[in-house]
Amino acid sequence: MKSHLLAGASVAVIVAAGSANSADLAVPYKAPLAPAPQFSWTGCHIGTSGGLGAGHTQWTDTQPDGNIDGNTASARTANTDMSGAVYGGQIGCDMQVNGNWVIGVGGMMSAADVTGTNQDQFNNPWTLRDRIDWFGSATGRIGWAVNSVLLYTKGGFAFAHNKFEIENSGVTLGTPSSTRIGWTLGSGVEWAFAPSWSVFAETNYYCFGNQTETFNLVPGFINPPTTINTKQTLETLTFGVNYKFF
Repeated sequence: MKSHLLAGASVAVIVAAGSANSADLAVPYKAPLAPAPQFSWTGCHIGTSGGLGAGHTQWTDTQPDGNIDGNTASARTANTDMSGAVYGGQIGCDMQVNGNWVIGVGGMMSAADVTGTNQDQFNNPWTLRDRIDWFGSATGRIGWAVNSVLLYTKGGFAFAHNKFEIENSGVTLGTPSSTRIGWTLGSGVEWAFAPSWSVFAETNYYCFGNQTETFNLVPGFINPPTTINTKQTLETLTFGVNYKFF
């Protein structure tokens, strides 16, 4: 009986010692995963873009003379709608501040084929044509970044080159052209899909205000030359890609 008690005690001691040794074994340490680096929008970029433009032009005689307004006692306004493609490039620099805010400046230039042809609503023999063949802007922008996605709004100075034409019963009454200035407002979203590359979608509204165009003297049609006030707006939807070079 005594031998059985001693054997049992020995087994208990061995088990206890094994448990103590197991408790003393070090648990393997796993370092926490490092957080993914945050994308920074600070830097300068250059890129290309393209899309669609739609515009509107108002034509108003500077005096009631029977041209645009069709022999009425008051000057009336005819309208021309335009549409077409735009394509060009942009350059700019941004700085990310106070965490998520991004501020920047940029410039863009685009060639365009935004054209419109409409019959004068008040003088049926007259056909009115206009075209924007290039335009550009210099703007500032402010946005809110969520890592590699940037939501932004922009605004600033804009300019455009226009060509106008009036045709009366197959006779061209003049083809003046001019560069006009105005302002623009827009908004967009940009996604940086790689450290140096991003893509964006953007809408812009341009207003080029009022400007007077002079159409030439044409014997039997315009005598003397007539002046017509034009007011023009443009809206664009563009998609583009930027390369961050600094």
